[in-house]
Amino acid sequence: MATMTEPQRDLPIAGEYDVVVCGGGTAGVPAAIAAARQGAKVALIERYGFVGGVPAYSIMPCWHGLRGNHSGILTEFVNRVVEFGQGPNPLTEHDHMEPETVKIIGLKMLLEAGVEIHLHNWLAGVIKEGDRIVAAVTESKSGRRAFKAKTFVDATGDGDLSAYAGAGFTKGVDGKMQGVTLRFRIGHVDFDRYFDWVGENMEYYKTISTAEDVARLRQHSKDGTAFYLGADLTPLYNEHPERDLPAHTYFNCSSIRPGELSVNSTRIYGIDGTIEEDLTKAEITCRPQAYAIWQFLRDFIPGFEKSMMVDVPAQVGVRETRSIIGEYILSEAECRANQEFEDSIMTAQIMFDAHDIDRYLLEVLKGAVDIPIGCFLPKGTEGLVVVGRCISSDHIANSGIRKMESVFQTGQAGGTIAAMAALKQQPLRDLDVTEVRDVLKKGEFRVSQENRYLHQDDVIGLKRETWLANRKPKKWANEMFKAE
Repeated sequence: MATMTEPQRDLPIAGEYDVVVCGGGTAGVPAAIAAARQGAKVALIERYGFVGGVPAYSIMPCWHGLRGNHSGILTEFVNRVVEFGQGPNPLTEHDHMEPETVKIIGLKMLLEAGVEIHLHNWLAGVIKEGDRIVAAVTESKSGRRAFKAKTFVDATGDGDLSAYAGAGFTKGVDGKMQGVTLRFRIGHVDFDRYFDWVGENMEYYKTISTAEDVARLRQHSKDGTAFYLGADLTPLYNEHPERDLPAHTYFNCSSIRPGELSVNSTRIYGIDGTIEEDLTKAEITCRPQAYAIWQFLRDFIPGFEKSMMVDVPAQVGVRETRSIIGEYILSEAECRANQEFEDSIMTAQIMFDAHDIDRYLLEVLKGAVDIPIGCFLPKGTEGLVVVGRCISSDHIANSGIRKMESVFQTGQAGGTIAAMAALKQQPLRDLDVTEVRDVLKKGEFRVSQENRYLHQDDVIGLKRETWLANRKPKKWANEMFKAE
């Protein structure tokens, strides 16, 4: 690629902080709240005009497995959503949340914590001194500026801050990453007519096999309560090759508003979400697919005759890009073994969901896996914590950690260690992991499986007695965190 030289210039310093969190999404919001609650001066940088991440900008309502996997700030967040009273109750209605409620509750909690919020800011680079980041560089309507901090949290989802800092990373399997999807909402659906058709065509549905299943969903639609249904309409799509319908996909839907379906069905593979041209290609491909799916339903499926497209999100949903290489890399095998770590600072449910073109893996296992502190610390950098779906893990482990309820909890863990290092003015790798765990536990955050079983008999379907009977020895992921 040909290049040009940009004239050197001095950047205005937008502010100096203890912690700067880059990304105001599912991980960034709790990271900023957690850091501020430790007493740190915190700035949050977000590219959109709102916070909330994938559930907000990608209108993703399904927090799969949320009821069995929440603690700390996530529990508080969920309770605030319930109290707000707009949309489904995620604790009783299939783990669903209204995207607009996610936006406003996230904003309120950030403001209450005293976080300084900077929206409409695009991360553009970093300034380093040796291996340490000293400033994040952004572009906005206010121009190119620098945000200085003692510690930085990469909550960009794609590991952008870490990549700018020179951290190593992997991308999927041999560079092939999970498929990209644009979710959308269809309104004015006549659910009575639709469920009449579903009852006659149950062979297409993964979650419907009896008349009782159809009756249950029909009642949800009458009551205006959330429901989920999973289907594969590919045989019907194949009857209409003249239409721009997706391949290698499914027709999974949620309803969180009366008369509406939130549809997960578009699909494109071979996309690298860190490349502008690929993201453009994904938008150009998936947006027509969304309308083609709606027109197909309108023309061929009873109940959609008077339906309309009512909501198409700000951008495609990207499942996987960079996985940052940290001090420790969590593996698929360790997830399957419910591995415990002495230096664990959180747990995650084991719900593999890999949308690879070569195979689609959906596997939900019982229990949890510990995540050690080393997964949050990019190798070769200082003053940098990574949170969200790009924490250090292999491809299949990543497919489970990327679930929103786990991503949210990485934010609390990462924001806490960032604040502790900044306030103590010490390197992240010099933190006492026992102290980190104690601080997190004071906030009702579950730092390990052992910690969880102290408070509950059943952890995501795995009973305490069974866990104890099959328990394997704990190990230190990183010897550096052993107390001297």
